[in-house]
Order: sequence, then C-alpha cells, then structure tokens
Amino acid sequence: MKNIAIACAAIFAAVPTIVVCADDSKVKYSWNVTADNEGLWNMTTGKGAYNGLLTVEGGVSPWQGGTVEASAIASYTTGAVADDIQGVSNLDAGENRSFRLLKLGIGQQFGNWTLFAGLRNIDFDYFTTDYTSFFTGSSYGNFPTLSLNHPLPTYPLSALGVHVEYAPSENIVIKESLYAGSASDRFKRQFRVRPVDDGFFNIGSVTYTAESDDDDFSPASYMLSYSIARMPEEYGDMELHYAMFGNVEQPVATVHDEVQLGILAQGSWCPVEGMCRGYAAVAMLGQWRNGMMAGVACNRVFATNGDESDLEFTFSYPLLRYFTLTPSLHCIFTEGSKCNVVGMLRVSFTIGQ
Repeated sequence: MKNIAIACAAIFAAVPTIVVCADDSKVKYSWNVTADNEGLWNMTTGKGAYNGLLTVEGGVSPWQGGTVEASAIASYTTGAVADDIQGVSNLDAGENRSFRLLKLGIGQQFGNWTLFAGLRNIDFDYFTTDYTSFFTGSSYGNFPTLSLNHPLPTYPLSALGVHVEYAPSENIVIKESLYAGSASDRFKRQFRVRPVDDGFFNIGSVTYTAESDDDDFSPASYMLSYSIARMPEEYGDMELHYAMFGNVEQPVATVHDEVQLGILAQGSWCPVEGMCRGYAAVAMLGQWRNGMMAGVACNRVFATNGDESDLEFTFSYPLLRYFTLTPSLHCIFTEGSKCNVVGMLRVSFTIGQ
C-alpha cells in the first residue's frame, strides 16, 4: 500500500494536461481514477494474499477529432495463493511496481475511421467488455492462447503500435493493431522499435453489437478475432505464432423488467506449437437495473504441461456512489494437482468524468 500511495503523484504526471490561452470551451478532457483492493484466501492450503492496483487515465481533445491520451498503474501483491496456470486474479500484475506507463499517444477520428499511434496495450480494444470485465479470473480478459504463447502487449505490459478502427455502420466495428514485439513495462524497451530483433504482434477483429433500447442492460455482441506474431529474438526461433478466438455475449431473458439474464461464450485455438493450444469458457450472468451483477462461469485451458479448469462464482454490488464490493469464489482443477478452492473479496473505488 505504501508503494501505491507514493505512486499517486508520479502517475498524475503521466496524464496529459493542456494550457488554453484562447477559447478553452472547445477543449474537452476526461479523467478516471480507480483503486482496487483485494484479499484472497486459499481454503485448501490456508494461504492468504493481498492485491492492490491503482489506475489513472486521462485525455484531452485540443483539436477537432483529435485526442492525446495517457494511462498508468501502480500495483502491489504479496504473492500468489495457488500454483495455477491461468492466474486466479486479474489484479495480480506480478512484480511490485510503483509506476507502469500503459498508454501515451495521439488519436484522430476521420469520419468512420479512428487512428491511434503511440504506446498502448490490447486489453480495452479486444478483451474488455461488459461481461468479461465482470469476472475476476485472468483468462476472461486475456485469452491464454495469446498470453501464454507470446509476450504480448497486455496488462501490465504495453508497446509502441498503431491501432485502427473502421465503423461501416453503427453496429459493426472492424479493428486492426500492429505492435512492436518488445512488450514491456520498462521505458527502455517500451519505446524502441527493432522489428528484426523484437519481432511484431498483429491482432484484428470484427465485432457486431446489436441495437438496444435499454441502457441499463448490456446489448448482444459477437466478436471474431485473429492474431499473428513473430517471437522476439531472446525467445529462440523467430517463428510465427497464430491464434483464432471469438467472444459471444447474448442476453436471453428479462425477469420482471428488473433483471436481465445473459450468456457469455468464449473460445480460442492456436494451431502452432506453444504452451497453450486451446481455451474455452461459458458463463451465465444476471444484471440488475441498480448495477448489481451475479454470475457463474467455467473455463478450461488446454496446455502442454497439463489442462486446467476454473469454476467461478462472482457477485458485484455497488455501494454508495463510488464503491463496488465484489466477493468471488474459485474452484481450480489443475491436472496432476488437487482442487484449490480460493475465496476473494474485492473493493473498488472509482471517480472520474
């Protein structure tokens, strides 16, 4: 916690600011600060742990259609509570760091096109949705066929890249991203471009989002994606890695006009040799109009060193205006090991505009 508190001032330095000398009414800005604190207890082994994460994001729009964006994090953990493959908590960033820069770049919108160039990671563009961001397991926000096979630019790492989006209609979005292969949380690697030594990472997707007349509930969405990557030199052979993956979020019923039930389905396949060759997940969720959510999910990762399944029960309840309380229970079945039952309690605080 001490590292996170000290990091606040340093992180705010990464958020772009602008001094306006003329008509400042034309300048738009946004900012967001989120503090997550989580306690974990492995009921099988008796081991406990703590995860803390501070996230600061900001952006300004100093010209028409243009944005300058930045985000950074500070993270702290006392260690893992289970020797699992996937990562039981999506807050665990590994090494404790008081400052990690995740995004710093310039975006521009041209009609139906959006372009971003600079430091960035792929989480928000391809993995973070209404349903996937609800669950606490790492795989729902980062397909293991990618994260276990390649040092890709995902939390808590980032890399220089170019991200392009095209929206031919209000319901369809096509995305394409090309990153330097040196994904890292260190400045000396984040801002370098050495395609011969570092390789590259390319990812793209097509997403269809159905129209919805009710803003309190999530609409149906369907995403089909691919990735192709060339491994950095230090990983040995500079071979190409491929993966296909998809994400479906489908509302199925509304109960008494107060609760919407929905289904999440995920799948991914890697046709080349790597640590993870496949992944599948299915979940059932309930959304209330007051922001409360509850869900049960089950996933399975097919890895070369043994398969693993995670059964997750999660409940999320908004407290007051800025807080959210999220208790969760994981039953982790790793091949060759006994089942680990892990309980966690997360408190999140968010402000912004």
